[in-house]
Amino acid sequence: MDILERRDAFTRMRRSLKRWRPRPNTGSLAKDVVFLLIIGFIQITILPYLFGSLGYLDLITPWLVITFIRQRPLQAHILALVGALILETRLAVPAGLYICAYWILANVISLVRPALSWRYKTPWLVSYALASLWVILFEVFVINFLQTASLHQPTYIAQQVVRFIVTVSYGMYLSREWMTIDAEEPVPQ
Repeated sequence: MDILERRDAFTRMRRSLKRWRPRPNTGSLAKDVVFLLIIGFIQITILPYLFGSLGYLDLITPWLVITFIRQRPLQAHILALVGALILETRLAVPAGLYICAYWILANVISLVRPALSWRYKTPWLVSYALASLWVILFEVFVINFLQTASLHQPTYIAQQVVRFIVTVSYGMYLSREWMTIDAEEPVPQ
């Protein structure tokens, strides 16, 4: 009897941990906000400490792309605002840079998502690549407009290339459960 009780306790603990596994689109707006705050904390504090001069690695953009694809528009826009506010607190750039970038991204993806089959890798890959490029180019435009940094430095270009590769790779890793032929279509009807 003792072994069965331990097994049941272990099963309950495993189910509980699976429910609180950090992932986008949990089905609960409160959980999604908490997980987005955790990802923002990791991106802003832990990754710069670990990678130093490698630069800024973007984990929030692929997280939000999945949110834009899988959530209803209202929840997606709320999470886009939360993600943008997390990034706005990190920089001394003009207020609203990320709010504008993510708002446009959320609207474009929510308009395009019913037309694509999200069971294949190509729509996910293209979405992550275009979203990452959009955010990077939006930042480059602001930096170039304000003339606060030289965009022609090889280290800056290398940082942006690494950022792009990490963003797309992390996004593909996160969305692997929806890229199987037998998976349910991730777009809410």
